[in-house]
Parts: sequence; C-alpha cells; structure tokens
Amino acid sequence: LNEVHAVRRSDGQRRSAEVIQTRGIMDTVQYYVHYTGLNRRLDEWVTPDRIDNIKNGNHMINNDKQPERKLTRNQKRKHDEINHVQTSYAEMDPTTAALEREHEDFTKIKYCDSIVFGNYEIDTWYYSPYPEEYEKCKRLYICEFCLRYMKYARTYINHKAKCEQKMPAGKEI
Repeated sequence: LNEVHAVRRSDGQRRSAEVIQTRGIMDTVQYYVHYTGLNRRLDEWVTPDRIDNIKNGNHMINNDKQPERKLTRNQKRKHDEINHVQTSYAEMDPTTAALEREHEDFTKIKYCDSIVFGNYEIDTWYYSPYPEEYEKCKRLYICEFCLRYMKYARTYINHKAKCEQKMPAGKEI
C-alpha cells in the first residue's frame, strides 16, 4: 500500500499510480489505484495482471521524460482539461486546501464500479456513502422508482417484479 507502480489503464495506456487499498472478491485480489497527476474520478480497482511487478515488489516505472517545452496559459488550460489534471493544494487558499484534504481523505476510495439504474448501467466516478456490506460489490442495482439498492442481480429482478411504485416519489423533478 501507498507504493507507486506502473499500471495499465483500461484504455491500454501505462501510467504511474499509487496503490491505495486492496480488497478480495471471492478468490481474486484487486488493488485500488490513483493515477499520478490525473483527477481522482479516474481512480479504479485493478487486478494484479495490470500492475507491473506487483508480485516481486519491484517498483520499476518507465519515466522516459521528454524535454519540457513552455506552454501558453491557453495551451496549459486545454491540456489540464483534456487530461483531467487536478488543482494542487498550493494553488488554493489555506482554508479551502484544508477542507479539500479532509474531504479527499474521507472519500478517497470508490467502492462501487458501476450502478444499474432501470435499464441503464452507469460507471461511477466518485465515492458514494453506502453501508459497509456494499463495499465489495463491483455493481450496485438501484430501483428506478423506490430507489432501493441491492447487491445482486437476482434480488433486483425479484424486487422489480414486486415493487408497487410505478413512478419516482414526488411531484416535481
């Protein structure tokens, strides 16, 4: 934990990433990684085969740095938007920085990778405060009418058949 490794992202790109936490689902181990220099919404759970040298404990990351070139403010802003670069704490006022650090510590790990909401499967970007027993599920099923959440597809199907609400609660969206 808290070690930096080269990790193959889901798009095939290799990036350096810090291993934040591990979890075991059935017989497989997964590692929650934060990609260095990228926004936290891109953090994800990965299997050991996507992490270079995790089994040996070697931390060889290919840091082939290209010569730095000066960017204009506009180019830097576009680069930061495209690559989801997070604002550093040094650029924030002290109060905001302290609040951001506290919030980041509390919401550092995203436990649920996706949710099924009605007929849609949605990838999650951030931490959501679900009860502890839902931490190890990769997919969470949510009833689109009563908003009840479930761990298993079978439970969700049974619930949809029995759910008496046919529209979300309330009169206004």
